Amino acid sequence: MWVYLNGEFLDSAEAKISPLDRGFTFGEGVYEVITSYDKNFFLFYEHLDRLKSSLEKTFIPYPKELSNLENILSDLHDKNGFSNQSFYIQITRGVQEFRSHQDNILKAPTVFITSQNLELNPYRINPEKKGLRARLEEDIRWARCDIKTTGLIGNVLSLHDQTKDEVDEILFHKNGIIHEGSKSNVFFVKENIVYTPSLKHNILPGVTRAYVIRLLKKNKITLFEDSIPLDFIYKSDEIWLTSSTKEIQPVESIGDYKIPKKNSDLLIWRRILESFDDS
Repeated sequence: MWVYLNGEFLDSAEAKISPLDRGFTFGEGVYEVITSYDKNFFLFYEHLDRLKSSLEKTFIPYPKELSNLENILSDLHDKNGFSNQSFYIQITRGVQEFRSHQDNILKAPTVFITSQNLELNPYRINPEKKGLRARLEEDIRWARCDIKTTGLIGNVLSLHDQTKDEVDEILFHKNGIIHEGSKSNVFFVKENIVYTPSLKHNILPGVTRAYVIRLLKKNKITLFEDSIPLDFIYKSDEIWLTSSTKEIQPVESIGDYKIPKKNSDLLIWRRILESFDDS
């Protein structure tokens, strides 16, 4: 696999990042995920804007690569050769020779980009496919989910807990209010009205989330961004997740609770997924 590291395209086995990089010593880094379909980058500028926002909020200077990012991704796309790919762009504050919590000397950020094969959303091929399994967990993460940080241990910690059932996604909640998934945003449908947690509830401003909201409005489907209480799960006709690599995927069960089946032709998630390519 080819990767990009600080101005060079390298075989992944040849890519070396210093253990003194503050991304390793302090977890000081941000990232972004961009997908491409037949070398067409999906929502590229929206992702670039969010990456810039994460850099600004962490006081990491823009690396020079941002002005040429689309060309870098295009070259990496060619080198790795898959028709559809997902690109992980990771930027840290850079290398600090002597470890200190505060670094007043401005250094060049470290830029590391990988790409991998992106499989087509299986619900495009078979919308009747069994939905995802999820479970609920108290949200123990830090209170800056608006920053897309590489420090994701709070998101993945319990996935390594062998005493818990294996699931496709975790839905975080706090004080009885649902926030988001460990790697996705969440939407609910009740009586043909769509609900999703508002950005004030410690969630990532998902690029796909925003895109889906635009599609809902375009299709004249009523949407509310609001506080979603836990018991709303049991009142919902549909629950679905959105992310850059998932697009839209339905949830079948949360813990022991199974969402009641609905006529597939009436499912809003299905209508919106079908309109992805038409917008």
